[in-house]
Amino acid sequence: MNAALDAGVCLLLLSAGVVGLVTVDQAPPATPSRADAVADALATTTAQVDYSLTPDVDALNASGAAVADEETFAPDSPELDRTSHGSLAGLLARAATASGGVALDAVEPNATTEPEIHPLTRTRSGFARAVGDAVLARTGAKVRVDATWRPYPDAPVGGQFGVGPDPPAGRVHAASLVIPTGVEPLPPSARTDFDALGSAVADRTVAVLVPAGPARVTLRGDDPTAALVRHRYARLASVTNASLTEPLATEDTRAANERVARRLEARITGDLRAAHDTPMEAVEAVSVDSVRIVVRTWPASEGI
Repeated sequence: MNAALDAGVCLLLLSAGVVGLVTVDQAPPATPSRADAVADALATTTAQVDYSLTPDVDALNASGAAVADEETFAPDSPELDRTSHGSLAGLLARAATASGGVALDAVEPNATTEPEIHPLTRTRSGFARAVGDAVLARTGAKVRVDATWRPYPDAPVGGQFGVGPDPPAGRVHAASLVIPTGVEPLPPSARTDFDALGSAVADRTVAVLVPAGPARVTLRGDDPTAALVRHRYARLASVTNASLTEPLATEDTRAANERVARRLEARITGDLRAAHDTPMEAVEAVSVDSVRIVVRTWPASEGI
């Protein structure tokens, strides 16, 4: 797969386990007790993650879904090598969205506790470990970093990725930053109509889970990533009860995403309508277009 295509489909593939090497651009270490300094470092420090899709291919082959001819794609084949590069904050955000899942049945509407949502695809966590190692190398041991993507509070869809030990019960400093997911802004009609708002949030939620454009390009290739993308769509179909066989037969990912979005729309609209008095108020609570990263630090004398 060429570099341009790699860049286009990276969001689709980071939910799968990867193994590899992390190279972090050198920079002076941040003061661990200052959360704002660590947050700045995450935003400005860049890292390169080299990894392999071999664990993904192995996992799907073991499940009975053949990914590729072993003679064509041996475990050490360069066809399975990938590289991701960006700021540490950006990598954290991609790890969070890549872990996204849907739990329509497990999450009650308007629940009073934060729901637990499992990733759509369960494979090894090599990429997550690589990103975690890169972050720990920059932040130190007395830091906890959590990246969370949730379309709105208590939504039955979302993803989360954390690095570092849990903070102690004592004094803790906190800072946060927001990383865009890349989806389009909500349309003006969303501010005046709950149905329009729910539809728009559903569309953008699916676009984060599986971007239609890169997915279509991937499905038209003979790379093993095509099987990984099909597996992700199969999981979406299963958890939303959407029928995707017909659109995916012709690589029509926009139609497939549309069907998934319509399955989510009623639930999303109902949640927003129940939690807010007006669409304008609800819009302010919507965060489908961003990943929130929270940094918590504490003095060396606190904790273990």
